Amino acid sequence: MKYVFRLAFIFSCFIMALACSQQKKSTGKATLTGRFSGTFPVDQTFTVRVAVPNLIIGGVTHQMDEYETQLEADGSFSLSIPLFCDAFGTLEINDDGCGAVLLSPDKETKTELSFDDSNKINVKAINSVGITLEELSKSNPAYMDFYIKAIDGSLLNGLRYDMSPEEYRDYVINILNDQLSIISKNQEISDNTKQPLYRIMKLIFTGQLFDYEGNIKYLYEKQQTGNELNTAAFTPVKPDKSYYSFLGFFDMNNPPLVNYPYYPKIYQYILNNSVLNIPRIDSKPLQDWLKEIKAIMADLVGSDTGIFYDMLTLHAFLQQLEEGSIPLTVSQIEEIKSFFKNPVYTDFIFAKNDALIGEMGSSKKDNKKTVESIVSSYKGKVVIIDFWATWCGPCLRAMEEIKPVKDALIDKDVIFVYIAEPSSPKDLWEEKKEEIGGEHYYLTDDEIKYIKIHFKINSIPTFLIYDSTGTLKHQFAGFPDVDKMRKIIEELLP
Repeated sequence: MKYVFRLAFIFSCFIMALACSQQKKSTGKATLTGRFSGTFPVDQTFTVRVAVPNLIIGGVTHQMDEYETQLEADGSFSLSIPLFCDAFGTLEINDDGCGAVLLSPDKETKTELSFDDSNKINVKAINSVGITLEELSKSNPAYMDFYIKAIDGSLLNGLRYDMSPEEYRDYVINILNDQLSIISKNQEISDNTKQPLYRIMKLIFTGQLFDYEGNIKYLYEKQQTGNELNTAAFTPVKPDKSYYSFLGFFDMNNPPLVNYPYYPKIYQYILNNSVLNIPRIDSKPLQDWLKEIKAIMADLVGSDTGIFYDMLTLHAFLQQLEEGSIPLTVSQIEEIKSFFKNPVYTDFIFAKNDALIGEMGSSKKDNKKTVESIVSSYKGKVVIIDFWATWCGPCLRAMEEIKPVKDALIDKDVIFVYIAEPSSPKDLWEEKKEEIGGEHYYLTDDEIKYIKIHFKINSIPTFLIYDSTGTLKHQFAGFPDVDKMRKIIEELLP
């Protein structure tokens, strides 16, 4: 029953945040309390387990943080739960699902427990919003119908490669509004769950909206001419800043209450978007960075305040720590302490910083010569090292562009080396490397972290080019044009 309940809750993906507020001297912890009404069987043991979404860690795991305690002899319990913002927590008692209740940082949520006629425990929210198992089960079919159609592409089968950015954006949002209208008219779904369901459904297509160019190019390449694939050269129009006004549609100051992978990805999309051109947070003081960010984002999201900016700031620091492998400076640590009112944010960032510093110390000795060892394996040859990933579109396009150069130099003293890491699924990497050719290395997380720090690699593809003596002569972030790459290699050939 435990896993059926948890899966029903997670895959419904419909609970979202209510307005999140920050208070002075916040602890960032919600208090959940409960007490049995009526006679309590003192000869039995009851374990109360609460699972709340981790809104920061993305991925397909939909990670939930769990907390548990046992009922006291008088039938009462109390749990303290760290939260970034308001969140619904799922309740289980002795592994039986009991529904969900809304939790808020620095507030107490009270519940009443009782036995029903079948001796099953019921949980009733006293001073908060509660969602029963019955409400969850009734909303699930409608959500899953939408989700399946979204994943198989049938909802968006009217997209065309000749759509302008504005036409494309409006088409996607209109489809979403149609689906929301269907939910609105569904009498099986309670009013208690409709608004949360609307907002989580919107997140499904954020990736489609952020990747206009990639999707338009994909649609073009899939246009069929008889049985032949259309591979003619095609460059989609690049959206301007106004295109991203769709962010206002997502009500960014109301985050979802389950760990839905598209929610943290929104912040990653924003931070890495070439049109929005968000500066790295390690490039200037925090308040100056925020002022610049709000000038870019306020009109698009519809506000210059709110939890959106807390989350964006948090993800910007995570980008520095996890992508750049750059530890926090002393001044950044002080700025973080001053900026975040909820200490759950600071605790999370500082834990990540401490982990990075520990990894740098432990990996330095073992990984210092990883690249040097690779290069030394090809003495007397020019070595081009390409850092890439199976999921990196620009990496794969660069490989296609450089293929004529590789073919022309096949009998020369030049080696093309490709380095990937665990973010690329091992089976897909095995498949891709056969198509790509050249020499391939699949490094560990520790090895790649040290390399990124040592060579200051912040993006992929990145290229290191060594001459025949093993000396690093060139380093490029992004692929230089084919002619430039050919000229560099030919000049280094012995």
